[in-house]
Amino acid sequence: MPVLITAGLSPESYRLERILGEARTEKRETRSGERDAQPVVFADVSELPQLPGKTSLVIPHYDSPSFVHETLKACLDLGITKVYPLRIGEIRELAKARDLFDEYQIRLMIPSNEWLDKKANKVAQKAGEISVLDGGMLVAGVAVGNDMQLKNETGVFSRATKEQKTEYSLYLVNDAGI
Repeated sequence: MPVLITAGLSPESYRLERILGEARTEKRETRSGERDAQPVVFADVSELPQLPGKTSLVIPHYDSPSFVHETLKACLDLGITKVYPLRIGEIRELAKARDLFDEYQIRLMIPSNEWLDKKANKVAQKAGEISVLDGGMLVAGVAVGNDMQLKNETGVFSRATKEQKTEYSLYLVNDAGI
């Protein structure tokens, strides 16, 4: 089943696609010997260039009243099972609609409301080490060990170590100009 990554015009979205692809252990070989990876749909507020083998769509800006419903509609139309939002505004709006997406078995790959309230102001831009977690379990990227900062959390996180202290923040794109 396909997954949706927002901020499709950003290099961060393509980096996340690569990390998810590398981690996929269920890859099957097709008859031609190629790997069958989980398809990714890229979404952004502007038209994306058509790249061979890439699927993209335009979604409303997260400030739009139709953002949540248009994103949900796109997920249902395309059979998307997971959404990886990469803008803090998208994460906040989708967090309000978590139950709506759950009704349709669409997993929002975003942290808990408690984590967002405490740590959302710590934003990593152009991050180094990335960890993709689902319920505290590593899905892709760098293992986080037994770090209690991310216990039971879901989302895409960046790790930074400063003065022997490890901090996690959301892996996001810069919102400037959007």
